Amino acid sequence: GTVNPIYGVAADTSAGYVYWTQKKTFGAGIFKADLDSLSTEEINSEAESARGIALDTQAGFMYWAENVNAGKIMKAKLDGSEAEVLIDGEGSENTNGILDVALDTENEHIYWVRTGAIMRSNLDGTEIEAVAEITSYIQPGSIALDKVNEFAYYTDTSNDEIRRVAFSGGEAETVTDAESPVAIHIDVATNSIFWVEDYLYSGEGGAIYRSEIDGSEKSLVKELSWTRGALFVSSWSLATSSEPEPAMLPTMVKLSKNYPNPFNPQTKIEYEIPEVTEVSLEVYNVVGQKVRSLVNDEVQASGSHEVTFDASNLTTGVYLYRLSTKFGTQVKKMTLIK
Repeated sequence: GTVNPIYGVAADTSAGYVYWTQKKTFGAGIFKADLDSLSTEEINSEAESARGIALDTQAGFMYWAENVNAGKIMKAKLDGSEAEVLIDGEGSENTNGILDVALDTENEHIYWVRTGAIMRSNLDGTEIEAVAEITSYIQPGSIALDKVNEFAYYTDTSNDEIRRVAFSGGEAETVTDAESPVAIHIDVATNSIFWVEDYLYSGEGGAIYRSEIDGSEKSLVKELSWTRGALFVSSWSLATSSEPEPAMLPTMVKLSKNYPNPFNPQTKIEYEIPEVTEVSLEVYNVVGQKVRSLVNDEVQASGSHEVTFDASNLTTGVYLYRLSTKFGTQVKKMTLIK
């Protein structure tokens, strides 16, 4: 039999759930499944034309795009209750042609692509603004955020490209070529872009591709016999046994988000390295001045490492922490509030 199209997907891997929007015979629904048992339930049955979906798991909310009339952005609790219209495009072009949303919860922003622009607002729907004008005669289907380097990536089906715009605005730039891209996901752990190409107009089926965050080293991940505009990348593994599994060494460098964040005055920074290597972990202020060396060219064993950062003698503000190894450099932001 046929399966109703799935338009958007997002996952809360810490809680073990996946969420998606799906077309129904009449209207659309929002569904949720347990990643271990795969048991499924419809948590909101009143979506009109739900498309892309994004989760704020810390605050307990989900947001989704409604591609109906002039477009809408909706908000509800993670159980699907208390749904409300957050941004209504009626009488404006703010959500015209909207198909997807993305969240930057650290800076309390929603991003979306409408016909002709990358848009942004606060999480409560206020202070709506255009980040950048874009040229696309076909509705851009998907948006994803690189919050480390502060770029919004989007699929440009009109020009067969993956493109990006800085959070600060400016002109969009091409990242890589992509034939009829319909969905995009940024995997922070591997500093990679994944996207779906839909060959509806040039043949049959489609494919999933990946590249480095700058568009280099493009490679085929998987050929598809049928596609739709939804993609989420995760390392989740199904639970299959109660027996403990042997510890697995990391296969790449991974710098994790500090916890807690915001913090006062201490926070923990975790990272993983795949083999014995020299490590530096440094903290900088927003103007690029080094304020602390947490690990100073120290040779460390492969595996997971944790460092406590004490900012008792620093002032309130945003700081950057940078992990450097022979494999490259990774940077993340943290916020000190006193």
